[in-house]
Amino acid sequence: MKRRLLFIIALGISITMCSQNSIVESNNEFTFDVIHNVNKLDTSKDGENMFVSPFSIYDALAMAYDGANKKTATEMRKVMKFKKDQAESHKEFVQLLNEYKSNKSVFTITNAAVAQKDYNFLDSYMKCLKDFDATISQADFSKNEERVETVKKVNEWVSKNTNKKITDLLTKNDIDELTRLILLNAIYFNAKWAVEFKGEKTRQMTFYGKNSVEYVTDFMNGTQEVGLAESDDAGMMKIDYENGVASMYIIMPKENVDIDNYISKLDADLFKNLEKSMQSFKAEVSMPKFKIESRFEMKKVLMEMGIKAAFSKSADFSKMNGKSNLLIDEVIHKSFVEVSEKGTEAAAATAVVVREKSAIINKNPKVTINRPFVFVIKENKNNAILFIGKYVKPEKSK
Repeated sequence: MKRRLLFIIALGISITMCSQNSIVESNNEFTFDVIHNVNKLDTSKDGENMFVSPFSIYDALAMAYDGANKKTATEMRKVMKFKKDQAESHKEFVQLLNEYKSNKSVFTITNAAVAQKDYNFLDSYMKCLKDFDATISQADFSKNEERVETVKKVNEWVSKNTNKKITDLLTKNDIDELTRLILLNAIYFNAKWAVEFKGEKTRQMTFYGKNSVEYVTDFMNGTQEVGLAESDDAGMMKIDYENGVASMYIIMPKENVDIDNYISKLDADLFKNLEKSMQSFKAEVSMPKFKIESRFEMKKVLMEMGIKAAFSKSADFSKMNGKSNLLIDEVIHKSFVEVSEKGTEAAAATAVVVREKSAIINKNPKVTINRPFVFVIKENKNNAILFIGKYVKPEKSK
């Protein structure tokens, strides 16, 4: 019977980077592939809000990818859009993480690992984990009491490193006596708007959901310096966070364009083209306050994207332990975002369980975000997209 290896990655948000590089481009392309496929999971009649951190998933998979070999590595490389070989991609990504670590004005990224006691992981793979600045501890997963204690400690670590926004990432059923490794990465983001919305201007307004269903919810209102752009089927607005370290982009399809159809066509190139065509304006902005919490089992999504061998009996993670007896069982992703008058707070968590075997803009535009929209959080130094979400209706109608 094949043994199994459990990776847990508690992930979330990050902000601030340097010059554009191939890893950033790869992450941004991966972002839109993720949202396309995650969005297919939404089979509800009226649609549901969703929020995901592809960057967090990317980080988690990057640690697993370092241990992959042959077809398993080839599929992961293709889906993750790596443009260089395994060693160079590792080097680039680690450099990016190191930059984030040294410049953490509105975000933190932390990595850790819990390894099976006395298990023979290759020194070369453990060095890869240390390159991620992972603090490595040990546990004996063969003992039930140690598994229970490990779950507790992992959940405490995740909660601490996401400002208590992601809790209970693991349950006692997520690990067993065949677990060999838990990889943890936590990312937390908290940023104020460059210009805060005034609370006294917040008032109830109508949001028009899918099929023109009307919801009454709290809208923030205020004068903002924004970027505005338009295509044939959507308009885009950019609002900056304090000191310009990051921005939120809101893409609202036009009234006759279905949000899900639009998402299916939205990719990195379309996003870049909209961004390039932006012009700056002082605008009267109305947009809903909102909070979204999402949870996804990502195995089906990632297999649809093309990572198949890693989840099968033919998986080859021999660069982890010198054997081809490990495979990914499931990838669980949890995320949180809250947008208020002051700014945005976000976090996310990913568990990777691996077994052995626009209208014309006038001079004084008024921008009202009152229909379903896509929103993107992007840092502005390297231009990496960190989060993407879909808002289709208020959580609770007033």
